[in-house]
Amino acid sequence: MSTPFSRRFQLVVDQLSQGNKKQFAELTGKSASHVYKICRGLSRPSMAYLQSLYDEFKVDLNWLLTGEESNSAQPTGTVNNKDLVFAPMFDVQASAGSGSLVQSEEMVENFGFNKSWLSSHLRVSSDNLAFVTVDGDSMMPTLEDGDMILVDMTQHQVHREGVYLLNTENGLITKRLKSDKSGSLQVISDNPDFPSWTISQNDDAQQTHVAGKVVWSGRKI
Repeated sequence: MSTPFSRRFQLVVDQLSQGNKKQFAELTGKSASHVYKICRGLSRPSMAYLQSLYDEFKVDLNWLLTGEESNSAQPTGTVNNKDLVFAPMFDVQASAGSGSLVQSEEMVENFGFNKSWLSSHLRVSSDNLAFVTVDGDSMMPTLEDGDMILVDMTQHQVHREGVYLLNTENGLITKRLKSDKSGSLQVISDNPDFPSWTISQNDDAQQTHVAGKVVWSGRKI
């Protein structure tokens, strides 16, 4: 049931995440279901959550709660460019399979992320980020064909198990990597129908290297 408050809250979502409630939830540290309920008038946010909206995005809480604007903040909130990290989306695909050749490295879009959200939610402090698209299903259910993955391009060493972007002689691939005591890398397909293998530190160093670590993914629903 829509209420005046829920409609104003929806305007905040529209301003800060182009109406994408899931993205807004991730941006503000709440569950998507909670944000959906607020926008539908089925729930009210806590004062601590409202305060965080003011602290992080300068949302006018007086306007949000009463409909009357004050002079201390922007009604629907803003994100200053100095608080953003921009991640380019390149016209390349990272195969979740046996590898796919890069067709182009032309930048097709730019996406802005709040620095504090990157730090608090993804533990990422670098501004050297990039988006690529997953091609194939060997990493299901972790990653699906067509997913957008955000890659921290500064992480070239596998200090702990995770999903990484590999640059191989056959193109870019995304796989789960795990290092062993010998310095070799176990290349793991999360989908058990696809093979996993080991990259020898000596034999494959010239042909394969870690391009970056996957820190976030998104998909259409």
